[in-house]
Amino acid sequence: MAEDDQSKAQRQGRIWRRVMVGFGVAVVLLIIFHRPLLLAIGRQIALRYASRENLKIDFRLEGNPFTRLTARNFHAFATGPSAIESIDIDQLHVDYNLFGFARHGVSRLFDNVEARSARIVLNPSKAPLRTRPPKARLQLPKFFPERLRLTDTTLVVRNQPEDFVAEGIDLDLNPRAPGEVRIEKLQLPAGDSWSRISGQTSYADKNLILRDLLLSDQEQIRQLNVDASHIDAKALAINLTCIIGGGQLSASAALTETQSSLDTKTHVDAEKITTESLNKFLLLPENYLSGEIEHLALTGAGMIDRPRTWSGTMSLQMSDVHRPEMDFGRVAVEISAEQGRGFLRSADIVQDQNQFHLRGSIELPSTIEEFGRSPTSLEISGTAPDLERLTAGTPAGLTGSAQFNGKIDIVNATIQAALGVTANAVGFQDGIVDKLNCTLRASKRVARGDTKRPWFADLRTAMEFNLTGIRYRDYIVDSVEGSLNSSDDILGLDRFNLRRKQNELNARGRYQLPAEVGKFSSQPADVDVALNAPEAGDFWVADSPNRFSGPLQSGAQIQWKQETANGQMWVSGSTLRMRDLVFRQLSTQCSISNNVIYLNDCSATLNDTDFLTATGTLNLRRPYHYSGKVSAGVANLSTLQPLLRASGNQNELAGSVKLDWEGSGNAETFKNSGKLNFVLQRGRYGNLQSLQANLDASYSPEGLDMPIMFFATSNMDFHAIAQAKGDTLEIDKIQLDQGQARFASGYISIPFTWRNLGTKAAVVPSSGKVSATFQSENLDLKKLFDDLGVKAMTSGIVNARLDAQGTIADLNARLDVQARDLRSEQWPKMEPATFELSAQTAKNQLTASGKLQQARVQPVEINASMPFDVPKIVRARKLPDDTPITAKARVPRTSVNFIRQFVPELEQLDGDLGLDVGVGGTLGNPVLSGAGDMTVNVARFTNATLPAVRNFSARLSFAQNALTLDRFGGDLAGGPFRMSGRVTFPKLTEPTLDLQLKANSVLLARNDTLTARADADVKITGPFAAATVTGNVAMTNSHFLKNIDLIPIGLPGRPAPQPPSERPEFSMPTPPLRDWKFDVAIKTKDPVLIHGNLATKCRSDIAFQPPGGFPRLPHFRSERFDESTNRSRRHISYPRLHRARLRLWNFAFA
Repeated sequence: MAEDDQSKAQRQGRIWRRVMVGFGVAVVLLIIFHRPLLLAIGRQIALRYASRENLKIDFRLEGNPFTRLTARNFHAFATGPSAIESIDIDQLHVDYNLFGFARHGVSRLFDNVEARSARIVLNPSKAPLRTRPPKARLQLPKFFPERLRLTDTTLVVRNQPEDFVAEGIDLDLNPRAPGEVRIEKLQLPAGDSWSRISGQTSYADKNLILRDLLLSDQEQIRQLNVDASHIDAKALAINLTCIIGGGQLSASAALTETQSSLDTKTHVDAEKITTESLNKFLLLPENYLSGEIEHLALTGAGMIDRPRTWSGTMSLQMSDVHRPEMDFGRVAVEISAEQGRGFLRSADIVQDQNQFHLRGSIELPSTIEEFGRSPTSLEISGTAPDLERLTAGTPAGLTGSAQFNGKIDIVNATIQAALGVTANAVGFQDGIVDKLNCTLRASKRVARGDTKRPWFADLRTAMEFNLTGIRYRDYIVDSVEGSLNSSDDILGLDRFNLRRKQNELNARGRYQLPAEVGKFSSQPADVDVALNAPEAGDFWVADSPNRFSGPLQSGAQIQWKQETANGQMWVSGSTLRMRDLVFRQLSTQCSISNNVIYLNDCSATLNDTDFLTATGTLNLRRPYHYSGKVSAGVANLSTLQPLLRASGNQNELAGSVKLDWEGSGNAETFKNSGKLNFVLQRGRYGNLQSLQANLDASYSPEGLDMPIMFFATSNMDFHAIAQAKGDTLEIDKIQLDQGQARFASGYISIPFTWRNLGTKAAVVPSSGKVSATFQSENLDLKKLFDDLGVKAMTSGIVNARLDAQGTIADLNARLDVQARDLRSEQWPKMEPATFELSAQTAKNQLTASGKLQQARVQPVEINASMPFDVPKIVRARKLPDDTPITAKARVPRTSVNFIRQFVPELEQLDGDLGLDVGVGGTLGNPVLSGAGDMTVNVARFTNATLPAVRNFSARLSFAQNALTLDRFGGDLAGGPFRMSGRVTFPKLTEPTLDLQLKANSVLLARNDTLTARADADVKITGPFAAATVTGNVAMTNSHFLKNIDLIPIGLPGRPAPQPPSERPEFSMPTPPLRDWKFDVAIKTKDPVLIHGNLATKCRSDIAFQPPGGFPRLPHFRSERFDESTNRSRRHISYPRLHRARLRLWNFAFA
């Protein structure tokens, strides 16, 4: 037994020795290989953490895991939702102290941090949504290394409208020596940017001081002090002294971290700061707020997240406060907090005569979440004698005066509000309300933030309103009064009453509010409306051309429940008159049942022969099935002339018309069937005489049949037959005759699948066959326009022929057009021209060539070719932008004298021009080539006041997608002018301008009383359809010889001058100038010499800013003014003329 125990003990000893040897070997191996093992483990931990944050990273890690690490070639980018877009760092070196971390925490962990060639891009908008901890404790930042060094570091934060960019940051925070911070470029989201800015730094004992960082003369950081020397004691101090917007700002904050919050002491002083400068630093839109902070004093203390501990005062005074929708002259606010209560001692907003005042108090809650539930009292009062001034920046644009007062209380977590408004002579666009009274009372219990209840829970409202003396355009209403109320989810219109003399409109209804706003249309509602108008004409002013008079009654009861409508509507009237049109009887009655509208009766009778009747049904559910029947007959269309006059159309109307239609189908799917018959006889419309029309058609889901299609005037008639059946649309027997002569005839057959209308299937199949022949001979354009009642702008004789065969996918077609004796009514002196055009398409390629000839001009030739894939064009509904194009236009060198026939004001024109331009590339990205030049030796006008143009020379070059003005200038009576720049074509049809016109003392006009010269520097930029014109025009070396009548009085032998009969219109109604923006200042470079009663030198400024108004003349100043009448003479030195707009001759001399 003893031997067994001894053997067992020996075996156990050997096992322990082997374990110890193995452990020793492992320790030796760990000591030898700990560095690569720990580095590999650290890398895997970093990769796993980055993956959880939707980042993919790559780097090489070096160093001692216990004291220092270096990451080289660090790259990270987002693979999902992440606030980090990318990080690229050539080298990141960190020295750290694990013993300091164990004793003091993160504040003593980092000894030295260095980053070289780093670029960090953040995008907060793509940060993933995270649930905030319910009671997150506020803490001070702990990252304050003993030394920090950044070299060539860039930080980008994505924002709108621009990104925040700090580029090329060099920063060395060395506790042993002063340093410097340099930033190559700093850009704010508002777009403001600065380059090569620098400041002095020091970092002794973690006390960061930044001095003299100058952004501009108006924005400077004199000193920024972040004192983290006591961060181990959980205390941090911040002090800032700076210049913003030319004003002074100083701020300080002392933060101390407690076990549950941050204890703060804050002080801010500001003087004379423009708020426009604050907008960009607070990341607000450029025009969010403007004005001046005259004085701001803020002193506060307390726990940040415990309002009940807050104490302090705030005083704010602002002037010239402007918002895009409202302006205020002065704002003054006084706030204080002490002993658990906050006081709004005063908040006064003054805008000229308008004044608004707020006073109130609040019991500060124990937590921020309790705001809105703690006891509060707020009183509001205001007077607005000038509503026009108050609403000048809003779409409402009201006038008149108003007073309002109200009170908001929070008691027992319930908001109670009462507001009253009284207004007089409230004017709005095209209308006015003589008097308005409105009262609103509301209450709602405020639930805690963690309580989920519908938004309308415990909401009670009651509103009463009364308006009298309402006029809107031609309409008049004596009074409107009513009341609304709500209780939880029920909103009720208890009463709505509109009166005009003995006429009355009443309405009432109920609606159940949705818990989700998106379900507004699915909620139950009912409405009841009744109109009793013994004389409907009382609703219009007596002389209104649109007045509708006579007895009219109407009613409606509609119920909406479970998205199903039921109810009824009716209208009835007799002897209703509109201008000279009289409805003997008008009657409409319809019912609604289970979302189906039944039009049981709709009839209007004018007299014994003129009538309109209709019946039908419409299902409000998809696919909106309908059926109906309409019949109308008017023996004399002149009966309807008053309706035409009411719409502003003064054309004469005559003839007889008859219309019959009956059909049914689904409005959504275009599966319809029906018949239409329309007959017009002996018609007249404007200049069109003896109009006749006959249209007979039937249609079904399978096709269209139109055996009669006829239209005729006194000298022209057109007729054809159309049929759509199967996969073909055929238009046959097309014929256009002018008198006894046949001018056009033809036949067209194209693939068209009628049954595919309203479906996703192709309506025009690519394999369908095409067959077309159309010919026009000796068509007189002027006669054609005259027959159609349209003013002819062009006259001439046209011959044309079109032949087409093949399929849509492989179309073979040819078009030949010849036009001779072409003239324009706009240019009567233009000699007749001839135009020829030939175009053909084959194998999906279109080629065209044209020639324009006139006696005074060398022939103008145009050639072009491009792919013509009809199916592709049909799918895109336009010529695709990637369509290649090859075109060439050539004008041989010719005399410019032909321009005189278009500009009759030219008396003499001598010079020549030539043009050779090619277009390649695609429609969306054209490539231009070629050049053009023009020389004008002299150009004289018939008006001797206008100067002659001499030595004008222009050369235009076309390259890539731009037209460049290589040379463009001349001379106006000794004053040179030139234009430079280019016109680019991002698309061939969308030119963009970038031009600049400069002139030096050019002569604008000269006669016996006037010599006007000017310098000019004007730029035209932007798209051709909406360009912007900016710049300056300065009058110089100008003279004026004439006495001026300033007072319109009559003198012996001379009648008093009369004002213009009407206001002159100053506008450019036609595009593109209509849509251009102008901001041109017209000034006097040197005084205009005047020999007359207004002498001797004058200065003025004119702001030219159409569209939207007349030119403005801010001021006009002269050296002397002599006033003479038949009995007296007066001399005024240095008079000044103040005038708002050139159309107003109201002025005052100072």
